[in-house]
Amino acid sequence: MSERPLWDGIEGIVFDAVGTLIKPEPSVASAYAAAASRQGVELSTDEVRERFGVHFQSDEVHAGQGVWSTDEETERRRWRKIVAGVLPEVPDPDRAFDELWDHFSSPRSWRCFPDVVPTLRALEQMDVPLCVGSNFDSRLRGVVGGLPELAAWVDHLVISSEVGYRKPHPSFFRAVCDRLGLPPERVMCVGDDVENDVRGAMRAGLSALLVDRVDRAPAGLPHVANLTALVPARLNGR
Repeated sequence: MSERPLWDGIEGIVFDAVGTLIKPEPSVASAYAAAASRQGVELSTDEVRERFGVHFQSDEVHAGQGVWSTDEETERRRWRKIVAGVLPEVPDPDRAFDELWDHFSSPRSWRCFPDVVPTLRALEQMDVPLCVGSNFDSRLRGVVGGLPELAAWVDHLVISSEVGYRKPHPSFFRAVCDRLGLPPERVMCVGDDVENDVRGAMRAGLSALLVDRVDRAPAGLPHVANLTALVPARLNGR
């Protein structure tokens, strides 16, 4: 049986961050509900989760270069709008925003998925060029730098607010390829978002693979159940 990885022909990989390498802990819904509770507003996490899904997807905030353009000011404005939409009942929305902005700036609010360390370690042994490409803002540098499992990757970040465009804009993926020093056809994007990480990457000329930990991948879309499926069995200790 071949020991070649699933991405045969690919020379470099860009990983998405949130939902692929890291997850918030406690959950986003729990953090928002706690911020509301501190102002005397009690909301269930289920209700907050539903509201967040609506407002996070309804992205109407763009910078001066059009749809999917961004910068640090745009991202802060975008998140202020999301918080206001999710928690309209709180008497002091600015306080809620500031608390949540700071909360998600802290590495203490994030955890790595258990498959991250063995996968990155194995790919490093294979000398595969890697980077992390995210629609987060510059807070990601502090988060990654503060997580022992990822701290070595703090200089390997491609962040949309610094690039000027968010995924799935092709300019973001061009920045990724430039960071890796490889043409698009030699780069694979690995992430948990069907549009931003997979279809957007494919439209930009990259290969792509969906990380589907909940078994909901659309039919025909290339996917794996976890990150360790990316590397040969002998490097995973099996």
